[in-house]
Amino acid sequence: MTLYELNQLVQETIEEGFPDTYWVQGELSEGRAGYGGHFYGELIQRDEENSAIIAKARVNCWVNTYRKVAKEFEAMTGETLRQGLTVMLEVTVTFHPQYGYSLNILDIDPSYTLGDMSKRRQAILRQLEEDGILHDNQALSLPLLMNRIAVVSSSTAAGYGDFCNQLEQNEYGLRFQYRLFPALMQGGKVEESVTVALTQIAEEADQWDAVVIIRGGGATSDLSDFDSYPLAACIAQFPLPVITGIGHERDETVLDYVAHTHLKTPTAVAAFLIEHQLETATRLEELQRTITSAVTNRLVQEQQHIARLSSVLPLAFRSVRERQEHRLQTLLQRLNTAHHDRSQRESHCLDLLEQQFRSFDPALLLRRGYSITLVDGRPVRDVARLKAGQQLTTRVENGEITSIIQTCKKN
Repeated sequence: MTLYELNQLVQETIEEGFPDTYWVQGELSEGRAGYGGHFYGELIQRDEENSAIIAKARVNCWVNTYRKVAKEFEAMTGETLRQGLTVMLEVTVTFHPQYGYSLNILDIDPSYTLGDMSKRRQAILRQLEEDGILHDNQALSLPLLMNRIAVVSSSTAAGYGDFCNQLEQNEYGLRFQYRLFPALMQGGKVEESVTVALTQIAEEADQWDAVVIIRGGGATSDLSDFDSYPLAACIAQFPLPVITGIGHERDETVLDYVAHTHLKTPTAVAAFLIEHQLETATRLEELQRTITSAVTNRLVQEQQHIARLSSVLPLAFRSVRERQEHRLQTLLQRLNTAHHDRSQRESHCLDLLEQQFRSFDPALLLRRGYSITLVDGRPVRDVARLKAGQQLTTRVENGEITSIIQTCKKN
């Protein structure tokens, strides 16, 4: 028996043993549309405990069937048949002598994939809530002035260009300062790329008012790249408000649930920023009018007050001046009186002193019969200081007597 003959026997056995169609669930580990529009992929099953692959089968979907089921599948799920999706397929079991065992896809149940995507999303959200960070970013307050915007997007994304044009050409003339932090917005490196961009922004957080994550023009199927716990946790705990515009009208990702504000498209994000700034500008204009009015009214009141003071002050000044002049006159009179009294007292004292001084005049003593004895022009007070032979001068009222000491005796 040749190999071909053996494979034919296996083919007949399988076709006879599995004549029906079967619904089978698994994960697409590969998936692509090949030459002629046919779909080729690989379906696997993983162990629930360690995620090891425990089953594998090649899957095919011929072009006519593929066009139909792929269109319906994408319409319901927003996804294309691609690697990583969990699917429920209606298949027939086939065996080809040359290509071997495979499953031929006849139909796909989109609701199963939706359920799996939803379960995965809910599991991430549940973990975020258990960690206590699900609503952290939403608890931040949007700054009153929000015109310094850090943008996370692809530089080639059409949505980024639309976002920039709408900000720059807004009809109100509002100005925004924004800078692109480039990141991949589709493919397997979305999580890593966006996280790196957010880390760069966090290092200079004081220079920005908010972060915008936008994406436009990409495939809807790429939205599942944003259903990531590490990326969602980074945004939930980010120090600035995060605004997302990464989906389409009917799509939401985990990032939309944790972001401060989520909008559908980049243009919707730009419109939100413009509206916020317009509201702020309107409030500032109202405050300006209020302050201007209050200041004007206060100036009028103060001018009226000054006018009243201007009419009252001359009278008040005249009254004060008269009181002070009267007070000065009274003080002057008191001062003159006190000066006169003091002068009389001092004059009387001088008279008494003069009388006392005159009572000590030696001439008065001489008139009474007393005399003054001098030695060398000085009065003699102590006999012990005199000696025989010294000349004495004795003064009386009408002259002087000169004599020589013969003896001295102390009493």
